[in-house]
Amino acid sequence: MLFSILIAGQESAQQDTVSVKRIQSLVAQGYYSKARIALLKMPQEFKSGAQAAELTGDIFGGLKQWDSAMMYYERFKKMDPKNAAGHFKYGGALGMKALEKNKLSALMYLDDIEAHFQKAVEVDRTYVAAHWALIEYYLQVPGFMGGGVDRAMEQSDKLFGVSPVDGWMARARIAEKDEDLQKAEQYYDKALREGQSLWTYRGIISFYERQNRWDSAFDKLNKAMTQFQDLSLNYQWAKMSVLSGKHVEQGLTYIRQCIEPQAKVEGIPEQWIRLRYAQLLRKDGQNKAALAQVNRALALEADFAQALQEQKDLKKLLN
Repeated sequence: MLFSILIAGQESAQQDTVSVKRIQSLVAQGYYSKARIALLKMPQEFKSGAQAAELTGDIFGGLKQWDSAMMYYERFKKMDPKNAAGHFKYGGALGMKALEKNKLSALMYLDDIEAHFQKAVEVDRTYVAAHWALIEYYLQVPGFMGGGVDRAMEQSDKLFGVSPVDGWMARARIAEKDEDLQKAEQYYDKALREGQSLWTYRGIISFYERQNRWDSAFDKLNKAMTQFQDLSLNYQWAKMSVLSGKHVEQGLTYIRQCIEPQAKVEGIPEQWIRLRYAQLLRKDGQNKAALAQVNRALALEADFAQALQEQKDLKKLLN
């Protein structure tokens, strides 16, 4: 009898673990309403715990309901005060709320935002995301209000002690913000040589993209694609083909791979994939096929501004 109870409890715990992972996956993919429904179906014992509070905060954050997100992150902080994520996420939600206010009202939040990010680093000095949050905070806040490039660089030094790759990436971000493009490129290159990861490749590719250095961007992207089988790189090639007008045929090949039945492109909504496909088809002179793709994008998101503009342009070309 006791063995049966233990086995049943173990199976229940395993089911809960699977359910939590599913909710986390739904949140990561942006399916916030589905995640909320799945969370409400969890056992009461779980729903009253710290992890549920964190997930609920994540869901409301994804829905841009910042006050509700902060309420749950506050609960998360109180239930698990030694978890840096609670302080970090509360500070992030507060920061997003401040961005929606007018500049004068937003000033009232600055000290609290910084304090929560600092608290996250104090609780766990290895919490990389909190270091990054402080760096971005200092880059956005003027020097006379406690921000500035020097403060950001100080924080990047601390981050370097935790993760040299992140340290180089942070220094590249700061140099670019400070319009020292030569240093920024050097730091992105050092991060790539140190990390050889998808993230560090994306860093230098996006840098070249922002500078309209298309040949350099495509060269690095091509090298990344030989190392990583990741469809987000296919999407990036297609996007760069749209923006630069280069390598359109390859762009079409790669974007088609992103919409195959079993394809999953991490972090890219399908409507954006459809729009890029349409833009490439237009560049290739296939206007009717392009319009069909735009309509599919709008079926997924009716008020998708970029797709609406593309639809308008295509209809002019077809008339």
